[in-house]
Parts: sequence; C-alpha cells; structure tokens
Amino acid sequence: MATEPLFPRTQRIGILVFPDFEPLDVWGFIEAFSIARFIGTSYTQPPGPCPFEIVLISNECRPAGKSHKEGAGPGPVRSFNGPRVAPDLYRDEALEQPLDLLMVPGGQGVNLLMEDEGRLPALLDWLRAMDGHVSLLTSVCTGAALLARSGVLDGQPAATNHQAFGWVTGFGPKVLWDNTSRWVDAGRHVTSAGVSAGTDMAWHLVSRLAGRAVAETAALAAEYDWHRDPSQPIFYPQQAAVPSGS
Repeated sequence: MATEPLFPRTQRIGILVFPDFEPLDVWGFIEAFSIARFIGTSYTQPPGPCPFEIVLISNECRPAGKSHKEGAGPGPVRSFNGPRVAPDLYRDEALEQPLDLLMVPGGQGVNLLMEDEGRLPALLDWLRAMDGHVSLLTSVCTGAALLARSGVLDGQPAATNHQAFGWVTGFGPKVLWDNTSRWVDAGRHVTSAGVSAGTDMAWHLVSRLAGRAVAETAALAAEYDWHRDPSQPIFYPQQAAVPSGS
C-alpha cells in the first residue's frame, strides 16, 4: 500500500507593508518563496504541501474592541507608484501568529515612517518584539533603516540600498555596514542592498530554509538570473559612497 510522502512543515514568511513601499522589494521577495516546491512535487500540479506560506502584515494596529474574525481586516495598502496589496494581518496580530521570518521592505514610505515621531516609537517597539518572535528578521533596501533605528542590528554586519547608504547608516552608528555586498547574512539578521538585491537575497533564504535543491529548482522555474554571490557587484560603481562626516 502506497503511503503519502512526508514533507517538512510549511514555514510562514511575514512581510510588513506600509504606504509607499517599493513594489519590487515585496513582490520580488515573494516570488522566490511562492514558487518554491518540495522536491518531488511540481508547481503546475494541484496545490499540496509547500515549503512556505506568505502573509502580508499591515503597519496598522487592530482597532480597539474589534476582532479580525468579525471581518474587519486591514485595509488595502498602496505601493509607491504602483498597485495596492490586501494585508492578511494587523501589526499587533503578527505577535499572536506563528511566523518564522519577517521582512521589512524599503521605499519612499520608509522616509515617512522615520519622520512620524508620534507613531515611530511603537513601530520600533514592535520590531524589537518581533525580533524575539521570529527566527529570522530581514530587510530589503532602506528597510534596514528601521531595523537599525530599533537597535536590533547593533554590532552586526548589514547592507542597505547603495544610493541611500549615507542616509540609512546615520540611523545605525553601531552597525557594521557593508557598502559593497548585495546582501549580508549575519545569522538571525539578513539584510540586502537596494530593490533587486532583495530578490537575490530571497533565493538565498529559500536555499537556507528549504535546501539548495529547492532554491535552484524554483529559480529555474521562475527563469530568474539569480546572482548567488553577494560579494560580486553587478553594476558599477562597485560600492556605495561612505559618508565623510564633513
């Protein structure tokens, strides 16, 4: 009698979304995880067990006295110059959910969040709480500014958008910033340079969490030109300018 194959558990990937996030930061990252399949299964077959489940987390908190089960879910969140997404969870609900990884994207919206002194402290407190809630805390592009400001990257190497390097690094003077790599894996914290670098980092994370064969097979299915070596720049100049302090 044939038995059903046993697979590892499905890991849950959470992504924070806020107004004016950079579209590719989110959708490029999502693609690597959403197209991944366990070895021996196919993307074109009816859905079965998958290595990953993706949930989008709104930066809004659940209204007082209202349950998500009552149908009062988070409202749509617009990306910068692009379409909207429909988040699955309010920010505070994420701490009540089993999640393995949280990703914070970049974009023009990060600037707005950093300037909102009234609401920023609560967001930073949430990031610190999520740092203890998930196994991996990650960022794409200028999302690293929020992680740096929260203090979770102190004493660790990290990357961010090369064009915004001077701005982002000002929020993390204790961070060991890397101005060349496309992403930096510091163990529990993994950060990428700008926009498309986050997609390369996502494939790296798929490989780390589900195995190299799963990642390579998924990249082939996506016809994606995965830049596997984070230390090899794909554009020139090769590195971000370091602020001189003058």
